[in-house]
Amino acid sequence: MGVKISIIVAMAENSGVIGKAGEIPWHLPTDLKRFKDLTLGHAVIVGRKTHESILKRIGKPLPNRKTIVLTRQRDWHTPECLIAHSWEEALKLAEGEKEVFVIGGAEIYKLALSHADTMYITLVLAEVDGDTFFPKWNADEWEYAEQKCVGADEKNEYDFLWWRLERKLRKGE
Repeated sequence: MGVKISIIVAMAENSGVIGKAGEIPWHLPTDLKRFKDLTLGHAVIVGRKTHESILKRIGKPLPNRKTIVLTRQRDWHTPECLIAHSWEEALKLAEGEKEVFVIGGAEIYKLALSHADTMYITLVLAEVDGDTFFPKWNADEWEYAEQKCVGADEKNEYDFLWWRLERKLRKGE
């Protein structure tokens, strides 16, 4: 068995919005802490545009993670990261890892959906405007393994749900 592939995403419940103008359209520090706790010490696969938005926000790649940037641009480079030009190449760069987290954006999620074993979804309980969406997925292929509701407070602007979904066995497994 190869590396476990986990998708981690926060999306608005009304539309599946995950971004607006290259930014996350909400402020949920409690969810960012969960993201950090889950991904720290693991490999992450990220699209070029999402990686660039992280660099813009924090000035460097996500610390203490093996970052694999997936891009179609053959001449694109970034320090402290591995570069892949296909999904297969990204997985090859993740060999030896127990788990790799796919952290976006939309195009990378679409590539990963049929391969993922686990999805960590933060469902933001709000109508949020955006221009980037999580791809359509078939809920019948997934089992809800965990769910927790987190209320809005002085730090988190919206209520949200944390879901951990595990893929049901595929035919032939």
